[in-house]
Amino acid sequence: MRVLVSGYHGMGNLGDEAVLAAFVQHLKEIDPKAECVALSGDPSETSAAHGIEAVPRASLGAIIREIRRSDIVISGGGSLLQDATGKKSVPYYLGIIALARMMGRPVSVYAQGVGPLNRAFSRWLVKRTLPRASVITVRDEASARLLQEVGVVKPEVMLVADPAFGLVPCDPPDAMAVQAPNTVMFCLRPWPGLDGREAEYALAIDRAVSELGICPIFLAFQPDRDLEVAHRIADQCRAGEKSPAVISCDMVPEEVLGLISRAEMVVGMRLHSLIFAANAGVPAVAIDYDPKIRAHCQRVSEPYIVEVGASADQLYAAIAGAWASRDETRARLREIMPTIREQAKAAASISLSPILDKPVTERMKAQAEEGKDYMRASVLGSPVDCIGMDDAVYILMERAALGLGAHVVTINPEMALAAKRDAELADVIRGADLVVPDGVGVVRGLRILGYKPPGRVPGIELATNLMRSAAGGEMSFFLVGAAPGIAEAAAENMSKEFPGLKIAGTWHGYFSDAEEEEVLRCIRDAAPNFVFVGMGAGKQEKWITKARQMAPCAVWIGVGGSFDVMSGSVKRAPAAFQKLGLEWLYRLVSEPRRAKRMTALPAFVFAVMGEAFRKSRRS
Repeated sequence: MRVLVSGYHGMGNLGDEAVLAAFVQHLKEIDPKAECVALSGDPSETSAAHGIEAVPRASLGAIIREIRRSDIVISGGGSLLQDATGKKSVPYYLGIIALARMMGRPVSVYAQGVGPLNRAFSRWLVKRTLPRASVITVRDEASARLLQEVGVVKPEVMLVADPAFGLVPCDPPDAMAVQAPNTVMFCLRPWPGLDGREAEYALAIDRAVSELGICPIFLAFQPDRDLEVAHRIADQCRAGEKSPAVISCDMVPEEVLGLISRAEMVVGMRLHSLIFAANAGVPAVAIDYDPKIRAHCQRVSEPYIVEVGASADQLYAAIAGAWASRDETRARLREIMPTIREQAKAAASISLSPILDKPVTERMKAQAEEGKDYMRASVLGSPVDCIGMDDAVYILMERAALGLGAHVVTINPEMALAAKRDAELADVIRGADLVVPDGVGVVRGLRILGYKPPGRVPGIELATNLMRSAAGGEMSFFLVGAAPGIAEAAAENMSKEFPGLKIAGTWHGYFSDAEEEEVLRCIRDAAPNFVFVGMGAGKQEKWITKARQMAPCAVWIGVGGSFDVMSGSVKRAPAAFQKLGLEWLYRLVSEPRRAKRMTALPAFVFAVMGEAFRKSRRS
């Protein structure tokens, strides 16, 4: 696997180098033999810093050559698609995406922070170009909303964490080691809102030195730009015996992360100084100059944030507040960071999914040659994958392990008929990653149409087989649906049946519109590997398409009434009925009120026979 990375690399910006370092780290974890090449403003420096190949980002010939040599192009991360710092960024990065697609290479937009897009041309270009990507992941909800506003609706925009959250620190050079107690690191950058405010910042720092006993140190994340600002403020500080130290971060990102981990607190304007602080469990005060800062604070629940043009009193108040509550902040970060780190690592897997899926495809092709048919069929306009239970479990366990995520539809005759009347449901089914034949009627329909499905893949059996396969490991499950108390009882029974099964959370399916946000937040915070949704066919599929961005790395499956059976509140048909494909008859006898719904089976069969007849006439 050879991967080309397009980003703001080799330009002296530590944040962008951190994103590249994290991607390379995660790529090697996925495939130790993978080759990575980056477009860079300083190829030799990028190669030395990251141990990868690099080519000039301004050379069209080099770009074309590397696209041709690569299996996939990764665009990002960082704030590439924005026009606040210049007019050329958006056309440049989108131009590489367009060029890669013209050359037949898949493109993934990787953990980007999108915006601001102030120019109409920028918004038009994003709308025209991004839908050509195979995968789009963004690092904050504001970016996702902006893409929706612009009109980027396909492919699905998925929310991940900034890759730098997954970086592993290393020791900084000895000369850079922080020795003084109560060290607070200030990471500032030039910005119009800061012009003329240096004296206010110096006053706030002096007061923090005198009243809180802090030892200030300035870090220049992008030395060619940040050093001047740092020195101007440091030279105006008067509380100490001498001006605060100013450190130029001419280090690899892992060393800077190690340096920040030794601090007591960070006051950051640079986004990645705040990300490094959170990653290291260090409290922070955020200086807000861009929407991405607010987005970060929301992700890590950071309450101490001030505008870039804050007065000395406002800045000091934030520093003093963060200083007083730093123990509580450390405890909060210890609790939330493991989940965020996993989300950061998953960003690479999701972005590489267009080529990581190839081994599965190749495996299925080999099975077909052995007489085990695997193909995507069509029944009444709905896709159905001719796949058996073992292969379905294998694929979904693999996708969950790699953090690729999936939407699985367990289709039955009733749903297939509903999709012919409901355009929204039809689109949902067509957009699913895997559509398995839940009912015997679907299997018979496939055979009438000339396909050779291995057999049924009932939703409840798929769910229990996945639980059985994952029990005792690290993968976790979230159950949402059914009446209050049912999902909890189902989770309890399954945990007894499969010792070591990890249940990340449960929620009933009768939540109100006002409660929905809380449900989604719980799923996001739990970061499960699998989400089972039992809300009834059709409704659950539509809800999954809306909700899965909260856990894009998870495998989401609509399981209908499975929780009722798992909980013991409803008895499943005896094994003999299951084997003969007569569960529908058992349910009809047990629940006569289902008689109206059962008319869907003969209606489905007749509709399929009509489709088969028309198909034969055409041939």
